[in-house]
Amino acid sequence: MNRSWHFGDLEFVVLWEKLTGDFLPHPFTFTSRTPLYDDFQREKYETSLRMRDGVDVALVRAFESLAHPDIRVAVHSWDAQDPERAGGWIRLLAGRRGDRGCLVAQLPGETPRHSGGFTIIECHALVLADAVVAALPEVNPGGRGDIPLSAAVENHDHSFGISPVAAPGDDAEEHVRAFLRARHDRIGIIEIIQGESKFGPRGISAHRIEFRDLSDDGRYAVGHSAPWTAMSTDAARLKAIINTRIADIVRTIRDERC
Repeated sequence: MNRSWHFGDLEFVVLWEKLTGDFLPHPFTFTSRTPLYDDFQREKYETSLRMRDGVDVALVRAFESLAHPDIRVAVHSWDAQDPERAGGWIRLLAGRRGDRGCLVAQLPGETPRHSGGFTIIECHALVLADAVVAALPEVNPGGRGDIPLSAAVENHDHSFGISPVAAPGDDAEEHVRAFLRARHDRIGIIEIIQGESKFGPRGISAHRIEFRDLSDDGRYAVGHSAPWTAMSTDAARLKAIINTRIADIVRTIRDERC
């Protein structure tokens, strides 16, 4: 039976620092509501004392899967019409280590930089993509079908998830322009990253998927590699896209271990 835990924002920060010795990882955010530094440090210490008896082996393993994974999946997504709407933000971090998987979801706080707490869910490594997709809003696949894109990746602004595109032929180009002009309800970025490489940071394999939910249309996913295509995507297809990237990294890890 898979276990789950819920922690307040400060509780999770304290646990993360205690169990990993590191700062809160991307894509999570934390903003203290305690204005004075000394008071905040006292609050962290008191929280640590209160929680020291609640850490068991299962929780430690969950944090290991997140902090030292073979593969991690990070998701951040926002309301495309109102990025400052706190409730529109989704922040997820998933990790797989051996046959274990774990997903953490940050709950929205009063601003995009605050947190309303964190929920941790155990899962098997093979269903990590399922857990990630299940944590996203369910949206119908885009009604325009797959849209081939020819991307000029230079000067690409990753922070807003918009790729400059062009396509050969007037009809194809107009189809692409109509897609980009369409009203977006939600934009999201999914990053699938190798945990570590024997070749150091330069050897780490990583993939990036952008998804867009178009108003009165549906969801499209764009892999940030050739051939650039906006793929009409339902939950099953998005799982398959993520799993394909995970499988690529698994092969890389196996090759490094040979």
